[in-house]
Amino acid sequence: MSVVETVARLPLLPHERAWLERIFEAMLPAETAGLPTFDASRHADLCRTLEEATGATFLPGLRVMLHALAVLPLGYAGYRRTFFALPVDGRRAFLAELAREPGYLPRQLVAALKILACFAYFESPFVRANFDLRPVTRAPMGRP
Repeated sequence: MSVVETVARLPLLPHERAWLERIFEAMLPAETAGLPTFDASRHADLCRTLEEATGATFLPGLRVMLHALAVLPLGYAGYRRTFFALPVDGRRAFLAELAREPGYLPRQLVAALKILACFAYFESPFVRANFDLRPVTRAPMGRP
């Protein structure tokens, strides 16, 4: 394995894991919909999966997104703090603002992290246990 590949496969640092959890908390306001919240105890399983089962470019790309999101609010009026220094409502408002940006990169940053957050949320056994996942059966046509 080359040095580049070795560096690309370095596990997420503890602060990067914490940042990812706070992003998920801001992106998935499950409590407002009466859904189970993201189970932080399952977060370690997700991080391990990301570190072990993804392609060689995934973790470096994720790191770039985490660090970009960390500093982006510094350049926006009304925020002027790092993303992770904002209260959860401020983080949610900032993500909504980024999603409305006319530029491609801010919107893609939010979209990519939102997809990852949804995968993490619905792969959590705790969350899945709170949903009725039985197949829907329908009455034959013409019958009530």
